[in-house]
Amino acid sequence: MSSHNADFDVSGLAPESAEPAFSQPMGAPKKKGGWLVAILVIIIIVAAVLFYLDASGKVKLFGGKQENPAANFDSSSWKAVFLTNGQVYFGHLKNANSAYPELSDIYYLQVQEVPIQPAQAATNEAGVQAAETKTEQKLILVKFGTEVHKPTDKMQINKDHIMFYEDLAADSPVVKSIEDYLKAEAAKVTEAAK
Repeated sequence: MSSHNADFDVSGLAPESAEPAFSQPMGAPKKKGGWLVAILVIIIIVAAVLFYLDASGKVKLFGGKQENPAANFDSSSWKAVFLTNGQVYFGHLKNANSAYPELSDIYYLQVQEVPIQPAQAATNEAGVQAAETKTEQKLILVKFGTEVHKPTDKMQINKDHIMFYEDLAADSPVVKSIEDYLKAEAAKVTEAAK
């Protein structure tokens, strides 16, 4: 038997027996870290569900499907287009989602200094009233294209310079002024044709 033991290395055996030394019985599952795997699986499932809801448009978390303002866009209605430089243009906006939306039939507001006529009677012997320099500021609607350089009535606007745009109601004072201007221009054309 001793010759048989010489061929066998016993350094890894437990001193009491000829069995290998293990801290746990062989085949028993390790309990450490099992709960960590379960938590990771739950987190992955929750993230997948949230991602699905976001992509379907039911929840907006990750920038998934968002309402497209161009889907209900009416290019035939009058719009007010507010630019980053403070200017506001009124007209018909087309291709609102392109890099350079197009604005046509353009109008804008301009401040005009209007002299105020005094309501006093003449105070000097000649019946002449001294000139006063009082003025008031009024907003007037200007048709784009009537400027000195005569631009065409279309404007390509860099989308990055559009803060926002909004539809104008049919009873808007701006829309009513535009309609009055268009009627007056049509009457001029009709008169000129006679």
